[in-house]
Amino acid sequence: MKKLLSCAAVLLVFMFFALPVSIFAQEGEDAITMEEMVVTASRIEELLKYSPDSVTVVTGEEIQKKGKQTVIDVLKDIPGVFIAQEGSPGGSSSIYLRGTGNAHTLIMIDGVRVGDPMSTDGKMSITDLSTDNIERIEIVRGAQSVLYGSDAIGGVINIITKKGKGKPKFYLSSEGGSFETFREKVGVSGSNDKVNYAASVSRLDMKRVSRADEDLGNTERDYYHDTNISVRLDGRISETAKAGFSARHSESSMDYDDTGTDADKVQDTDITSVSINFDQDIFDWWQHIIKFGTTETKREYTKNNGVFNGTYNGTTKLASWQHNFFIGEIDTITAGFDYQEENGDSQSPWGNITNKSVNTKSFFVQNKLTPFKGLSFTLGARHDDHQTFGGEDTYKGALAYLYEKTGTKVRGSYGTGFHAPSLWQLYDPTYGDVNLKPEESKGYDAGIDQELFDKKVLLSVTYFHTKIDDLIGYDPVTYVCYNVGKVKTEGWETGFTFKPLGWLSFNAHYTYTEAKNEDEKDANNGKYLTYRPKHTGGASLNIKPLEKLNLNLNAQYAGKRYRNADNSESMPAYTLFNLAASYDMMKWLKIFGRVENLTDQKYQSIYKYGEPGIGFYGGIKVTF
Repeated sequence: MKKLLSCAAVLLVFMFFALPVSIFAQEGEDAITMEEMVVTASRIEELLKYSPDSVTVVTGEEIQKKGKQTVIDVLKDIPGVFIAQEGSPGGSSSIYLRGTGNAHTLIMIDGVRVGDPMSTDGKMSITDLSTDNIERIEIVRGAQSVLYGSDAIGGVINIITKKGKGKPKFYLSSEGGSFETFREKVGVSGSNDKVNYAASVSRLDMKRVSRADEDLGNTERDYYHDTNISVRLDGRISETAKAGFSARHSESSMDYDDTGTDADKVQDTDITSVSINFDQDIFDWWQHIIKFGTTETKREYTKNNGVFNGTYNGTTKLASWQHNFFIGEIDTITAGFDYQEENGDSQSPWGNITNKSVNTKSFFVQNKLTPFKGLSFTLGARHDDHQTFGGEDTYKGALAYLYEKTGTKVRGSYGTGFHAPSLWQLYDPTYGDVNLKPEESKGYDAGIDQELFDKKVLLSVTYFHTKIDDLIGYDPVTYVCYNVGKVKTEGWETGFTFKPLGWLSFNAHYTYTEAKNEDEKDANNGKYLTYRPKHTGGASLNIKPLEKLNLNLNAQYAGKRYRNADNSESMPAYTLFNLAASYDMMKWLKIFGRVENLTDQKYQSIYKYGEPGIGFYGGIKVTF
């Protein structure tokens, strides 16, 4: 904590002296605005400044400047998000958004849900997904079940792939560095009057430190191999209709250690996600969108030089038909039908699951009324019909008011949500229970966004509060899944963005979260939930002193958190610093490098799982 406070003090001194000089001396430089278009918050494109939700948009350009290589690395620097990972890169990870559980954040690729029905909570691990071919990532915090159904209690993360633009471009990239790391990439993109396209292939090979922490006497260097393929193709069929296709495939293999012990275990994971969409403007006031998607996951575990230890296969299929009605400039109605089917099977020492499936049929409607410019009211409702537990109704109301003269936006929302039990939780022969009910939530947030000093500064503050009932846990005697838990999460998110000059920008964020067990029948009632730090934060300083040179210093802070339910054991806080740089030697040649864990911080994200120390990496990119 002392290190974080020292860093904060330095940054405050810098801002104190730099702010007045830059604001008055640099008229006409790039300004900070809320003019970005977002699609995830309301399932249609809208300006961020009119959205009532707490939204963060990370662009591909920002990802490149920070040198982030995986989606998980990007999410570690988002307000309200904490990632607990069983050793990076590649280790299984849990995403805690606003203190809610890993099962409570919906993950999408190009607007289509992805998941792993055969994981314990139904969530797909995205640790293998690289940042190649990504246009932007939209993170919407707060209850979103009205538009997206199950899992969106804490929020939604939408990974949007890149659309090609202009003449055909090809690139080749190669990188090497610490831990015997080698990474190669190749890609192509472009467009014409009818079609735009983008595709990439990347390969990562490395031998990192032991996943079981070295301090526990483990000296084995665990390998990790990962291949990512991404393709997107969009075309215009007519003046009023267009269609698109996107696919993403990842294939990884790694040494998999038990906590605290080096082990001769291997985990192989294949994930393939495909989506197809058709958009048509039937009239000026009526648009419909049809989407189909499928995600296939396969995890295979072996030990003792190839001895079988378990296989898990899961498939999620989706179909959606959405209608958008635009009534002048004052009203937008979004309504539609979603269908989801999950299938899976497994073989393991704890019992087999044979060809199980569940489906969910859903209807939703949302009305956004804008009686006058700047003010909007949003009301929505949804009904989900799940094959095992029946119907579930969710609701949401939201308000936003933007006073453009002062750059002030006030916003707030209240919504209910739910999380359906996974196939594994329903049908596993040892732990499952087909009579499980869904987890249910109620939550609200309220915030303000303020532009200052001729849009050189953007401040944001949000209060959030969520209660979850019927949380799925495990009976302490039989270990069978059952509905018992009640939890409450609440806290504050704050953000600060400062761009005094066109070549200089700084942003910082801090989140205070209290996530507690609220079950009066539980001996741990009133205790903090595991791996939910009270204090998290981060900062990024980007400098472009020359037209061809870019430098970025990034910091991430995670406070103390408990690793057991009775809060008797805790994990120490840590601060990580990362440095990235790139230089355009020629129009077609770029060199780049980065230093990860700049101060060689010794830390653990999850107890007994080791993390790499300082690492140096460098490479070149050729574009033609």
